Amino acid sequence: MITSLLLCTALSGPKWFGPVTVSHQLATVGNPFSPNENDVRVVFTHAGHRYERLAYYGHGQWHAVLSAPEGGVFTTQFVVNGKPDSHSAGRVNLKPATDSEFVLKTGTRFKLSSGKPYIPYGYNLAWQYGGAASYATQLADMHKAGLTWTRIWSNKWDGKGPFIPQDSRVKLKEGWMNEPAFDRWDGIVRECEKDDLKFQFVLFHHGLFSTTTDPNWGENPWNVTNGGFLADPTDFFINPKAKKLTKAWLRYAIARWGHSTSIMAWELFNEVQWVDAAKLHPDRVGDVIAWHKEMGAYMRSLDPYHHLVTSSSSEELTPKVFETMDYMQPHIYPSNIYTAILGFPPTPDKPSFFGEFGIHDVTVTEKLAKRGLRDGFWAGLLSGQAGPSQYWYWDEAYKFHLHEEFARGSRILSRCGFAENPTANPAPIEVMGAAKSDWVGQPGLGWGTTQKFVFNLPAEGVAGTLRGLSSYIQSGKSHNRNLMREPIRFRFSLGKPGTAVVRISQVAKWGGSVEISLNGKMVATKSWPAGTGDQNVDATFPIPVSAGKNEIKIDDQGVDWVKLQSITLPGLGSGVMAASLRSDRYALMRIQWLAGIGSSTKSISLPNQPDGTYQMRQFNIETGAEKDSKVQIQSGRITPYHPFAPDEGVALFRVRT
Repeated sequence: MITSLLLCTALSGPKWFGPVTVSHQLATVGNPFSPNENDVRVVFTHAGHRYERLAYYGHGQWHAVLSAPEGGVFTTQFVVNGKPDSHSAGRVNLKPATDSEFVLKTGTRFKLSSGKPYIPYGYNLAWQYGGAASYATQLADMHKAGLTWTRIWSNKWDGKGPFIPQDSRVKLKEGWMNEPAFDRWDGIVRECEKDDLKFQFVLFHHGLFSTTTDPNWGENPWNVTNGGFLADPTDFFINPKAKKLTKAWLRYAIARWGHSTSIMAWELFNEVQWVDAAKLHPDRVGDVIAWHKEMGAYMRSLDPYHHLVTSSSSEELTPKVFETMDYMQPHIYPSNIYTAILGFPPTPDKPSFFGEFGIHDVTVTEKLAKRGLRDGFWAGLLSGQAGPSQYWYWDEAYKFHLHEEFARGSRILSRCGFAENPTANPAPIEVMGAAKSDWVGQPGLGWGTTQKFVFNLPAEGVAGTLRGLSSYIQSGKSHNRNLMREPIRFRFSLGKPGTAVVRISQVAKWGGSVEISLNGKMVATKSWPAGTGDQNVDATFPIPVSAGKNEIKIDDQGVDWVKLQSITLPGLGSGVMAASLRSDRYALMRIQWLAGIGSSTKSISLPNQPDGTYQMRQFNIETGAEKDSKVQIQSGRITPYHPFAPDEGVALFRVRT
C-alpha cells in the first residue's frame, strides 16, 4: 500500500518534514528499471505511522525518498518483489521541510496544500539551447522576476530523455533507461525547489511518434528500423510492450521525484494532437483517449503525494482525449494574441490556462514581444482562465530583456486581487468617451476547425475577436478542407462610404490563393506559388464599400491555406477596447484607448454590478505605475473615472459597510 499524505493534510496545512533519502546496494537480478523484474520498495515506520515508497535504481544502488507530515527518526526496510531484505534495515531522521506546498485544484482554480491560492505565471523552459544560460541561472532569474511556474520537457537533444541518450553513439538495452538524463533532472528539480518554482514535468513529446510534425520517429529506438518493436508510430498507444515500458518510466519518475513540491503536475504528452495516431489516422483517436485514461489512472495509483496529471494540447482533438486530466492545457499561436485568448472559453468544471502561446508568423522585435506578454497576461485573466497565459519562446527572455516585463506582471498579479476572487467571471463592460475609429477584427482561433462562417459586425466581433473563426482560410481543394467547410462572410452596415481592408499574413508552403467578393461581385484575387516553407507575407486588399448594407466574402480555391491577419471596417470602431472579469464585490478590467485618451469626458458602465463604494486601483500596464482612489458605483456607472494610461488595468474592491 502506498499511503496518501495529502488526503489527511490538505485542509489543515500542517508543517511537513523531509525529504530524506535512504540508499542500499541490493543483490537484484535482471533489468533494474523494470518493475516487473525488480519491484523494489521501502517501508518507513515511526510511532505508529507506516509509509511505503517506491524505490528507484541509480549508480549501482537502490534509493527511496520520503516526505511526511511527521518528523523524527524512522526505521527503514527495503522490500524486493514482496520480500523484506534482511540486510537493508536502517534509520533516518526526518527534519522540518523548507517547502511544504503541493499544488491542488479547487474548482476552476488552483491552491497550495496550505490552502493559499496558487496562480501559475511564468514561461516555458522546455530545453536548454546550446550556449544559453544554464537551467540554474534561468530558474534563478525567473524567481527574481516573481514568477511561479515553468514547463520542462523530457527530450533527447539536451540530455533529458529516458530512453534516448543525447550521445547517439550510446545504445541502451531494450527496457533500460538513460541514467545521465536522471542526474540532469535531479539538478533541475533541486533548482526549482530552491527558487520556489512549480513546473510541469513533460514525460513525452509528440515528435517521438510523429512522421510529419517535428518528427523524431526516425531516431526512436522503439522503431523497428532501429532494432525496436514498433512497426508504426500509431501502435505506441496500444502495443503491450510500449505500454509496459511507458509505465516503467512513469513509475520511475514518481519514485525519484514524486516527493518534490516543485512539481505542479505530470504532463503525459506535449501536443499529442500531432502524433500520427491523432493527426493522420482519426480512426485511431480512440486509442489516444484510452491511453490517457490508463496512464493517468496508473500515475494516480502510485503517487502518494497526489500531483496533478495533465496533457496538451486541446486545440483540435476531441475533448474526450483530456476528459480524465486534472486541468486543461491548450496552446495557441494566433494572429492576435489578445483577442484569440480573450475569446477562448474556459473549461467550466476544471482549471484551464494556456501552457504555450506566442507570436508565430512575423519577425519578433522587443516591442512586439513585450506587447505579446501583456496581451497573454491580461487575456488569460479576463477570459476566466486559472491564470495568465504562459509564453513559449524562452530564448527571448534574455534577447529582449523580458524579465523586467515579467516582474511588472508579477507585481500587478499580486496587487490586482485576481487570486483572492476565484468566483469572478467574464462580464459585460461599456466604456464611453472615446473618439470613433475604424473597427479591426481578427480571428479568435489559431489552427483549428472554423465553427462560424457568417459574422454580423461589429456586434459579433466583441473586443475585436471573431470567435469561432480560424486564422487559416482553408482551400476547398486541400486535404484540410474539412477544417473550413465554406467561405467566410462578413456583414455590416455603414453610414457613409469608406474603404474596408483585408490583410493576409502567411501562405502555406504548397501555395494558396485568396478570392474576395463584395455583395456577390469578385473585387480582388491573388495567388501565391509553392515555396520552400510556409511564407510570411504582408498582402493588403483595400475594398471600396458603399453606405448601407454590405457583405464581404473571403474564399480560397488555391492549393492550400492562407492566413487571415485582420479585416478593417471604416468608422465602425469605438476607439476603445475593454474587457472585464467580475463578481459582486470585485471587478478587474483592461481598458485600451486605441486613439489615445484625449480630453473628452470618460465613463465606465458595468451592468448589474452592485451599488456601493469601491477602492479603485489603476495600473499603467506599460510601466507598472499605480494609482489608488475611492469611487462610487450607482446603477452600474463608475464615478468619478479618469483614465490613468492609454493601456490600463483597473481593479475594483467593494468597501464593506
